[in-house]
Amino acid sequence: MKQLALLILSLLTIFPIARADESVTVDGIKYTLLGDRTLSCRADNKKALVDVTIPETVKVNGIDYYVSTIEKRGFIGCKNMRSLVLPNSIKRFEAMAFWNCENLESAVLPDEADAKVDWGNYGYGDKGIFAGCKKLAQVRGNSTLYPHYVVYDAFHKCNEVPFFNTIIEMGAAEMTNMKLSRSFDEFASLRIKDPVESWQRKKDYETMAQWETRVNDANRKKMIDEAIAEARNEYIKVFAPPALKGTLEEYNAEYAFYPVFLGSLGNVYASVPAEEAENFSRNWDKVEIKPLYGILDNSLAVLSCTFMLDGKEYKSASSYAEDELASLTLNITPLAAVREYEQMMASGALPDEPVRRFDPDVIDIDIPSTTVAATNTFAVVIGNESYHRVAPVDYAMNDARIFAKYCSRTLGIPEDNVRTYYNATFGDFVAAIDDITAIAAAYKGDINVIFYYAGHGMPDESNRNAYLIPIDATGTQPEVCYPLGKLYEQLGQLKAKSVVAFIDACFSGSLRGDGMLASARGIRLRPKEIDATGNMVVLSAASGDQAAFPYHEKSHGLFSYYLLKKLNDTKGDVTLGDLADFVTDEVSRQSIVVNKKQQVPNVKWSANITDSWKKIRLRE
Repeated sequence: MKQLALLILSLLTIFPIARADESVTVDGIKYTLLGDRTLSCRADNKKALVDVTIPETVKVNGIDYYVSTIEKRGFIGCKNMRSLVLPNSIKRFEAMAFWNCENLESAVLPDEADAKVDWGNYGYGDKGIFAGCKKLAQVRGNSTLYPHYVVYDAFHKCNEVPFFNTIIEMGAAEMTNMKLSRSFDEFASLRIKDPVESWQRKKDYETMAQWETRVNDANRKKMIDEAIAEARNEYIKVFAPPALKGTLEEYNAEYAFYPVFLGSLGNVYASVPAEEAENFSRNWDKVEIKPLYGILDNSLAVLSCTFMLDGKEYKSASSYAEDELASLTLNITPLAAVREYEQMMASGALPDEPVRRFDPDVIDIDIPSTTVAATNTFAVVIGNESYHRVAPVDYAMNDARIFAKYCSRTLGIPEDNVRTYYNATFGDFVAAIDDITAIAAAYKGDINVIFYYAGHGMPDESNRNAYLIPIDATGTQPEVCYPLGKLYEQLGQLKAKSVVAFIDACFSGSLRGDGMLASARGIRLRPKEIDATGNMVVLSAASGDQAAFPYHEKSHGLFSYYLLKKLNDTKGDVTLGDLADFVTDEVSRQSIVVNKKQQVPNVKWSANITDSWKKIRLRE
């Protein structure tokens, strides 16, 4: 028994048991052992805390322990604190942890943690852990841009905090879904593209002369340069550490420098004369690192550095040239394209019917051109938006108008061969089919036909037959609507070399998006399947009883947007197989993400052409 006691005593000497009251103070912060063998922390010297970076682990009695908890009122009233960086090891913030840190401007916080709200007495005074931080505007997670607990708990009712106002303006749910991109291109593109795109468009009450005076090449360049500079400075502010620490490595006597390792920022090299090297190394903990940040290889980098010791400067041995940031302008719509669009709008080149005014997407104005002349290709383009008795179809006019421009400009179809019908009545449908039938007869079938329709579709509730709806009909009058089966039959009888139909409509009784047409039962129906005939391929917006959704951000139907985008990306040089695959994949994904509902485009083809349809090209 005595020997056993001696053995236990010797083991305790080697492996001391951590007691809950053991603590250590490092750089003005006191770390205390918790029962779960982690550490809590609190300010020990509040006046000394300025740029605070709490490490992931701290040694107590020679053993590393994870820092897991910020104590209740732990850093309350640290009035000199300017910045705060916390590791992901922090899993718990007790109430009032950082109250009234009046000069705190930025904080990098753990990606996941529990932040206790101080509920006060009887539920009054409920505030998050950053109450009273009146300058705190820059907040993010380590790898998550805005962690959930940060948005919902850490700033609960902290109305006086600038970041609280950011949450109100941006929306809590939207913020928690945002990604933290460390690539400068991704970070900066929207901060540059959107303001410039908005600025260079004509305002509602601006004349063309006023617009051309305001929007010119010199002013555009100035605005882009200012936007790039602002994005660069914001990027550095977000990603640069508040205080840079480095590890001094072995001195290189041959070239008289110390390599200094800066973690994810890599190495810099401090030029130190040989006679001063020993003193520099011995006093490394007193050296202040002053970096010049910039963008290198599309990421944050230290371009050069100054090391300060006892009032003396030591420069970095090398410096780097920043990336050429002008490449960020490549995705901004060229001014010439915008000018062409605005001149077209001002000239009245659009149809007489009311046109919804909205900001055009890049695919609407940066339309690729071709030198190919497809003289034997004809297009019938119908866009029905403004219905007399049912809800409008958002953006259908824009869909049809822009598709018609792609037909003439990108596919090389002569303008006279592109037959457009905006807000078509039943009589217009009949006239359009009669017109293309007469053309096919005159050419003895030696033509290619493209048919495009954006508008409402409907099912007949009695027999589930599908119809296209003219603007002067309703969802309850199939007798004055155009039967989809009849349309397919007539297009198949043209005996053309190929007929490609794009139908941006659904036939379930739904509106474009949410809601229903004037259907008696108010339920979606699955319309009858209709076979394609002749040499025909049909790519339609939705399958079965699904709805065809709008893409509000792009001012198009979801189906039409990705159809146009593929024509834009490929400059029209694309097979029907590749086009159908792209549109089906992108519409299916985007609809689930944005609308939280399925929309899967459907492809069908006539028995005459089998799988050879996949090799058909819209531009011959």
